[in-house]
Formats: sequence, C-alpha cells, structure tokens
Amino acid sequence: MQKLIFKRCGSLVAALLFCGLVKAQIQFEPDRTIKESRFGIIKNTVLTIDDDAKAIVMRPLKNPNLEKNAVKLFTLVATDYMTTKLFQDHIEPLDRFINPYLSFPAILDQTPFLKSATSGEDGYLYFGFTAMYAAGLITGNEKLQEAGILTTKAVIESYIVSHLILKSVIGRHRPRRPLGEYGGDSRESSYPFVDSPLDFFNWHVNILGSKAYGTGFPSYHATMYYAMASVTSRVFDNYWIPHAAVTLLWCYNIEGHNHWVSEVVAGIVIGEFIGKVVYENYHKQRSESTTTRKKRKFNTDVSVGQTFGVMGPSLTLSW
Repeated sequence: MQKLIFKRCGSLVAALLFCGLVKAQIQFEPDRTIKESRFGIIKNTVLTIDDDAKAIVMRPLKNPNLEKNAVKLFTLVATDYMTTKLFQDHIEPLDRFINPYLSFPAILDQTPFLKSATSGEDGYLYFGFTAMYAAGLITGNEKLQEAGILTTKAVIESYIVSHLILKSVIGRHRPRRPLGEYGGDSRESSYPFVDSPLDFFNWHVNILGSKAYGTGFPSYHATMYYAMASVTSRVFDNYWIPHAAVTLLWCYNIEGHNHWVSEVVAGIVIGEFIGKVVYENYHKQRSESTTTRKKRKFNTDVSVGQTFGVMGPSLTLSW
C-alpha cells in the first residue's frame, strides 16, 4: 500500500513537471528581416539587464495565477517527504544505467582553470555555449551568436536569483540520504541534512561556492539547466532537443544534487521563466534598435539646381 502511494505521488509530480514545462514555452516571434551586428547583439544583451531584473522581481506580484501556483507549491512541500523518499528509492538509482555511457573528461587541460572549467557536466555546458558563440562569430551566424550570449546571461541571472538570493533568504535544509523516519531520530551527526521537509529559514549569507547549510531551495542546477534550455529552445525554435539534453545531464549525477522534489520543480519553473525573460527582452530591444536604424537610413538624391545663384549639379543627403 505504501509503495502504491509513493508511485501515485511520483506520477503526480511528473505530471506537474510536464505541464509546467509545456506551459512555460510561450511563442515569441522576433523580426529577423534585418540582421543584427556582432556588437549589436552584445549591446542589446547588456541594455536589457535592468528589464530582466524588473521582470523577475515583479513576477510574484504580476503573476495572474498567483493563488493557484501558491497552492501547488504548498502541496509539493507538504508531500515532499513522500515524493523525495520515492525519488531516492526508485528514481536516483536509475543513474547507474546512464553513468557507464557518459563521461566528461576535461576538454582543455592546459591550465588548472581550463581543466576545471571544461570537465564534468557543467563544464561541458559552459564550453558548449562558448563554442556556439565562437562558431557564430567565425561563420557570421546570428542565431549561434545570440544563443551563446543569451545563454551566458541566463546562467548568470540564474546564479544570482537562485543561489545568491533565494537560497539565502529561504534557508531550507537539504534532505538526508536516505531519509529516515519523519519525526523520528534527528541523528544530529549528519546535520544539516534533515528528515523534515519543513526545516526553513536557516538564514545565512551565501557564498560564491557551494555549501550544505540552508541551501536547498530552489535547486540552482535545475534553475541553470532549464534557463539554458529555455533560451536555446526559443532561439532555434526547437523545444524538445535542448530540454532532453539538459534533463539527461541533470540525471547524470542525480544523487549529487540532493534536493527535495519541490526544490527541483521550483528550479525548473524559475529557470524556464528566466530564459523566457532574457530572450523576449533581448528581442524587444533588438526590435527597437532595428527601428532606429531604419529611421536613420541615408537617402541620396542627385539633381540640377542653383547653389548661391550658380546653376549646376547638386547632391542631397537625407537621414
């Protein structure tokens, strides 16, 4: 009976994940009739930093489904013990089928920094969108440049929102592995990994690196991965390939993330929204700069007329 409840809860969480991801894919059609320059791509990305920040900060206030989403989040947190135990027992062990077929040796090992930055699943993602941008510069492909720059921006904003701000403010402790009896022996020796999903508000100032104390909610990796997928799926107009790729990479070291299920769901939702904001604000700015370039287009006119009383050819410039 207990296993049946766990399985039903797992199905519910999977359905919520699927619905949330599909709903987050809102179509936005940019005007690509006029190509953007290399410098223009960077300029438009930088000029929309404040727009991104405003949209992210105002999202809780302007969310049309705030009450419904609050109920969904409450339900996820309230059932976190059951769903996370199910996740630990039945989902996490599946990575043993993935790990033998995937490995992430260092792509570049000339220096310690390059070796650490281009190894592991994170390093491959970072190297991937850096290589996309470089390929775009070499070939003149605007979409590759756009994907590389906007993905970098989405990763930075995910880090600030998820890791530096939300983790510090919410201060939720991570689940113990394996979870013990809820409300039973606290087993202080493994603190701050806990059995209770209600251990919030362990306030602290977050650091640039990673630590265990109060850093559960939301999952930064889920935020970052799905922000990247959200951007690239919009740039290349392909939802499934980017999302399938980041899901596979996230599952590769699934035990290492060590989160309650609600934290993963929250990270995915936040990441999808950050990617959407980054992409749409960039293209709104791009559209405005394109309109400005159209208005400033030079026109020339050669005619015969008088200049200071002297008849002859004249050249007229207008912009």
